[in-house]
Amino acid sequence: MKIDILMATYNGELYIENQLLSLLGQTFKNWRLLIHDDNSTDRTVSIVKKYQFLDSRIVLIEDDIITCSASKNFMHLLQFSTNDLIVFCDQDDIWFENKLECLYTTYLELAKKDSPAAVFCNGYTYDANIGILGNKMVVISPTNLKQQLFLNTGIHGCCLLFNRKLLNELHPVPDYIAMHDHLITLGALTFGSLMYLNKPLMLYRQNHVNKATMNIEYNRFKRVLLIFNRKIGVVEKSHFLGTKSFYETYKNKISKSNKVLFESYFLYCETENIFYNYTK
Repeated sequence: MKIDILMATYNGELYIENQLLSLLGQTFKNWRLLIHDDNSTDRTVSIVKKYQFLDSRIVLIEDDIITCSASKNFMHLLQFSTNDLIVFCDQDDIWFENKLECLYTTYLELAKKDSPAAVFCNGYTYDANIGILGNKMVVISPTNLKQQLFLNTGIHGCCLLFNRKLLNELHPVPDYIAMHDHLITLGALTFGSLMYLNKPLMLYRQNHVNKATMNIEYNRFKRVLLIFNRKIGVVEKSHFLGTKSFYETYKNKISKSNKVLFESYFLYCETENIFYNYTK
């Protein structure tokens, strides 16, 4: 099977070349890289075109669409994907050479035939001035819907590999999406399976300019303190709204047991108590 790698870019000239080199060095070779740039004002596009000339597997989509959001850019890219397996790729990370091969092998070993499925790996947080920070990206690894909803967990899109059967389940697209990876994770756990490969396979860059996603506090004690000090919420508002929009869109095909989980989650989130707090 062939893998489509989707890369959403914006002003990533300082980092994208390292990421492209890590993709070219993958031990799994049967891939195609689809890139959509969100109107960068730096040298991002020229760097992409240089590598596009060197490797025909790299495809730059030039359609003059500006999404103004990394998540929307990734969602826009999905419509150009045609292969059986799909992965998201951030412009500023660095993949270990066996990342695609390990994800692909795990998918073949664990995924049920003809079923919506996704697999995700771990990675190391990374600062170019310090090196590996000693923290892994994935702290809690949900493999069922209850864990995803009630442990307030999230899977980074750059860790995921998922199949087209899962993507086909996610039509129509909900009116509100918190993040592209949140949608895929909920879809896998609601309609199919989500498998965890407990292996760090990438460097997840932190603390740098033009970072598309927020830096994350991985220290559990500090995170709990932030919750009690009302600096962050137990349930982040956009993810709550994204979950609710997901449920309203697909509730007619969600199983009864999963409906119970969703409705219990909404009841918890909408009940005032000491732990209840949206991130503003």
